[in-house]
Amino acid sequence: MERNNLFKVVMTTIAIFAATIGVSVSASAASWYISPSGSDSNAGTSTSKPFASLMKAQSAASSGDTVYIMGGTYNSFSIAASDSNYNYVNQFTKSNITYRAYSSKDVPVFDFSSIGTSKRVAAFHVKSGVTGVTFLCFKVTGVPVGSMKQSECFRIEGNATCNQITCCNANANGFYFCNNGTGTCIKCDAYNLYTSNSTSNSNTDGFGAHAKGVTFQYCRAWACGDDGYDCLTSKGSNTYDHCWAYDIRKGGDSNGFKIGGYGTGTVPSTVPVHTVKYCLAAYCAQNGFYANHQPGQAANWTYNTAYGNSKANYNMLERVSATDSTDIAGTREYLRCNISYNGSILNIGSGTKVGSCSWNSSYTCTADDFQSLDATQMTKSRGSNGTLPSITFMKPTSSSDLVNIGCYAE
Repeated sequence: MERNNLFKVVMTTIAIFAATIGVSVSASAASWYISPSGSDSNAGTSTSKPFASLMKAQSAASSGDTVYIMGGTYNSFSIAASDSNYNYVNQFTKSNITYRAYSSKDVPVFDFSSIGTSKRVAAFHVKSGVTGVTFLCFKVTGVPVGSMKQSECFRIEGNATCNQITCCNANANGFYFCNNGTGTCIKCDAYNLYTSNSTSNSNTDGFGAHAKGVTFQYCRAWACGDDGYDCLTSKGSNTYDHCWAYDIRKGGDSNGFKIGGYGTGTVPSTVPVHTVKYCLAAYCAQNGFYANHQPGQAANWTYNTAYGNSKANYNMLERVSATDSTDIAGTREYLRCNISYNGSILNIGSGTKVGSCSWNSSYTCTADDFQSLDATQMTKSRGSNGTLPSITFMKPTSSSDLVNIGCYAE
């Protein structure tokens, strides 16, 4: 019996005995290791005898355990599971396990460019019903799509947290929450995700929340085929907090934050209201912030900043109701303390509450109000522990009357 498993059996036996005499005893979680130079015939219990694959580590791990991913490039994979539409390269079927970089100074890379495209590819798949899975501090690249409708770096149908994960240089969605999916993305990046296949390119978002509610904090999307952030057909409320979208103009819908809408999908009995706060959108070919035909209020939009988005910086287009798909100017949105420069404001109708925004008559908004108009700063390297880079783009000067509104107002 493996050492980690033997330890757990012993501790569980002790805990059962201790419970009979009123003493509390808890077993310690085990640690497992994988490396590009490892072997799945190893014990996987130390850095000197690591496994080679995440799937072997999952088979050994139990709830509460941590799988440490040693540095290097992982590019040799088997398909863990398949169905009629997908090949799931890594499929996570156990709850409450953490998969994290062994060292943040040597970030692991998972390169899926060798995977075939006879079906859609999901590089990381969290199954429905699986909860508490955590992914921390690694990079995913090369996920292909071929002639398929779409592929995904992460397909989350259960519950998962992605922390300091980068999805880049692939033909796939970055983070795709669907069906019953819930969770959090914090300090994650999704960029250079697009393809020459026009069908799949129009399904390639940086962050997709199409499920039961996701929180995005301190995330960035740029150079994505479709939208930076998309929550079409969402059944639950999503939160976008201190997130950035830039250069979303690769041929798809091309919105920074596409918040709401159902298309031909079924509208839930309670239409969710989302939260968009302290976010920044620049140089999107369509809208920076978009209510996307929501049949009700799409969001509470507070302390956001938009610059240079081609169609509109803010577009509050709604629909009449769940049963009437007639488009109308937004009548139910809530906008407060937002900044817009070098872009239009569209579809803000009677009933929408707008307060302390830069386009109100009480403010002036010119180039002189900002420390910099260089949007390329948005792609600078992150700081220590994955913090957003310190930039001056669209940051009001200390003398500007905009200093207490927009995404830097805190």
